[in-house]
Amino acid sequence: MIEETVFTQSDIDYITRKLPEVAEGIKGNIQEFSGCPVPLPIAGACYKGIWMEHNQDWFFLADIYPENAWAAVEVFMDRQKENGLFPVVLRTTGEAFYRQIQNIWPFARCAFEIAKKLNKGESDLKRVYNAGVLYDKWLGAYRDHKNLGLVEMFCEFDTGHDNSPRVIDGGLPRNINPDAGTMPDLPILPILAPDLSAMRFQARAALSEIAAMLGDDAGAAYWREQSEITASAIKKYLYDPEDDYYYDVDASGKFRKYRTEHLTRLYLNEVVDQKEFDRQYQRYFENPQEFATAFPFPAVSVSDPSFVKELPKNCWGSNTQALTALRASMWLPRYGRADERERLLKRWMRAFIDYDSPFPQELNPFTGEPIGNGVNYMPSLFIFKQAAEVILKK
Repeated sequence: MIEETVFTQSDIDYITRKLPEVAEGIKGNIQEFSGCPVPLPIAGACYKGIWMEHNQDWFFLADIYPENAWAAVEVFMDRQKENGLFPVVLRTTGEAFYRQIQNIWPFARCAFEIAKKLNKGESDLKRVYNAGVLYDKWLGAYRDHKNLGLVEMFCEFDTGHDNSPRVIDGGLPRNINPDAGTMPDLPILPILAPDLSAMRFQARAALSEIAAMLGDDAGAAYWREQSEITASAIKKYLYDPEDDYYYDVDASGKFRKYRTEHLTRLYLNEVVDQKEFDRQYQRYFENPQEFATAFPFPAVSVSDPSFVKELPKNCWGSNTQALTALRASMWLPRYGRADERERLLKRWMRAFIDYDSPFPQELNPFTGEPIGNGVNYMPSLFIFKQAAEVILKK
């Protein structure tokens, strides 16, 4: 299990003093965007824009600022291309970019969960459904050349794993400017990606649920079948039984064996069942030689030869990332690990307190020290908020 953390009265006083600052940090990350009538959430002080990758931020934001959370959903639908491609980011200037996928928790699922929180009506649900269907068609046309129901990775930023050996090996470009649908001319491409495919699986599952809520039984059955096709293909083509791990597979059919936190994204998107989760979690996430560092979870297993020991900033080749921890706070309880969620949040709180940190993007996985110059990173603010609720029992 994740190490238990003890807090002194001094720590409790610190947490209490910081809560208003955290609330202001979240509020300060809701900013005006050119051409948008409602302010939108940015990812943090270093990221002047709203990112699809940060849609779980909107899910948590919906409990505090529902209008702004729903505006985040709508702005991506507003700027979805006719062929179905969503922008990856919208800058505060109003400019949208479409040069990689970088969608981990699927838009359809996120939008549906927020819609339920906010009691949105049939017209909003239909709009989310239609946007999700169109995006699945885009994935099928541009990122599923073998028609397997999976999703292919073309560039480093597709998975958001900046500077990770997993997505650099083989000469992959950083992005595909200006359109994510164009496959670079590289012998290793297309690469089948388990985390991107897990995103498609969960999107299809969400579409099935939305269709059912709309009274479309045929649509519900169709998307349920499509989600099952994707789940089966993930297990058939991307699972290595020897390692009990899911890996990228290149154009030759060879595993690209990088043990990165991409496995947690299959948990986020509920691809694996309880039995498989328990087995993998014990082997990899309760093991100090893998992902069970003092401040979990590092972006790459510490025993993987590709682990970047220098721990440079913005590195998904080693550092413990707030995005990973925030997502873990969502999937750990689903797999019966509510206690682990609390322990994880407390470890992050220990790091916040020990370094009086400005809510950074990433931590040193061994010491908890902030890495880089990130300030008021939205996932870190929500981690602090959740951790405070656990520790103060509010």
